[in-house]
Amino acid sequence: MTVPFWEHEDLQPNATSSSVNFLHGTNGLASNDPGGNLANHGTSVAGIISARGGNSMGITGVAPCSEFLVYNYLSKSTDSHMTRSLTENKSVFVSNNSWGSEDGSGNYQRAPNSFYTAIESGIANNRDGKGTIYVWAAGNGAGTLGEPVGTEVDNSNYDGYTNHYGVISVAGALNTGVRAAFSEKGANLWLTAYTGKDGSNDTGITTTDNLGANSEWGYNPGGGNSSYPDTSSFNYTNHKYTSTFNGTSAAAPMVTGVVSLLLEKYPNFTWRDVKKILALSAKKTDPSDTSWVTTSPGVDFSTVYGFGTVDAEKTLQTAASWTTVGGSASLKTWSAEGTISLAIDQSGSFSTQSIPVSSSGITKIESIKLVLTSDHLNPGEIRIQIQSPTSPVVRTLEIHEPHLCYSGEKKTLPTKDCLAMTDQIFGISGYLDFPADGTWKILIKDENNGTPTGNLIYYKIIFYGS
Repeated sequence: MTVPFWEHEDLQPNATSSSVNFLHGTNGLASNDPGGNLANHGTSVAGIISARGGNSMGITGVAPCSEFLVYNYLSKSTDSHMTRSLTENKSVFVSNNSWGSEDGSGNYQRAPNSFYTAIESGIANNRDGKGTIYVWAAGNGAGTLGEPVGTEVDNSNYDGYTNHYGVISVAGALNTGVRAAFSEKGANLWLTAYTGKDGSNDTGITTTDNLGANSEWGYNPGGGNSSYPDTSSFNYTNHKYTSTFNGTSAAAPMVTGVVSLLLEKYPNFTWRDVKKILALSAKKTDPSDTSWVTTSPGVDFSTVYGFGTVDAEKTLQTAASWTTVGGSASLKTWSAEGTISLAIDQSGSFSTQSIPVSSSGITKIESIKLVLTSDHLNPGEIRIQIQSPTSPVVRTLEIHEPHLCYSGEKKTLPTKDCLAMTDQIFGISGYLDFPADGTWKILIKDENNGTPTGNLIYYKIIFYGS
């Protein structure tokens, strides 16, 4: 017999009565709803953020006094339920989303239009115009399945939920600071947080677990965990905790917890303030990784780690002298688009599409959105980069790598050509505080010297900033 997760000893003090159960049309979520594994997931995510500290039991969440509410959207996923989950409660400070498109196919997976509408509404209208901060797991589909060395499958930028400029996309690192093998790369990444232990397949983040002896209801069906130094104090034998929770699902709530701490002290910061403060206070991890580039004085970016690992102490230090940049109402945009016929080079060189930008009014970029369409029949063969103007310095970021695609989820079926690149959206984070004016370049080439061939036939670029 299980009990509702909000009665968990470490969650009950912080759980509000506002949670919504889409399965039953009621408030409150039961851990023994059908599809119990989804409830397990949410319980463990909630513990990382809000497990109560100072109670002489269990664990302490990153923000141990933060109140939380839950929508079990994944148990009954419809567009209307997703919209309600993201926008219904306009007082929500931070929305954690440890979910996204299915991992492991390599294909482009655009989010439904209702998602884009919901995020735009949430950042513009919630919290009296200061906006809800949306934190998203970057995805776990990078791991290989016998592919050639250096070839990966999913990229976070192929997932429409994680590449929106209003979202903080979070990658995963091991306790050593080195990327977890499953963590997806992407020019859209914003931050990294921790998700597991180096050299271990079964030691992740210790967090709350659904109560009950049946493995259907929790990750820990009982029996303890001999790898943990003191299993009795963590109630492993009573099934209340697990030490195996991992993935970018575990990384995202760590960032959510830090945002909660930040907004507890500075509740008037906007969603844009929060994003910039987190980026400027992140810790450069795994500095020998070749993906790191310096994008502006004192700011480093990586398509593996974003701006680095979240650092709660430095976040609060940076916030102490922060001047707000405003919310959605003061966000500047500049855009250009073109229908073209640019042959994608197969000789080893990049074909180049130049985009002159002038009088944009944006002296400090916050994000870039790039939309591309190609008639190439297998865009999995294509490499795409974006290059900044000469001022303040030329920087090139990888936004699309050659990769394999699969005909089934979780890479269970044979490889196939990747789906067509039609109005494919790419988010680009790594030009923070660059000026927009100047000539930008899209660089594109086909790394398979054979058939099929193709062209880049459409682009649209949007700059967001101040």
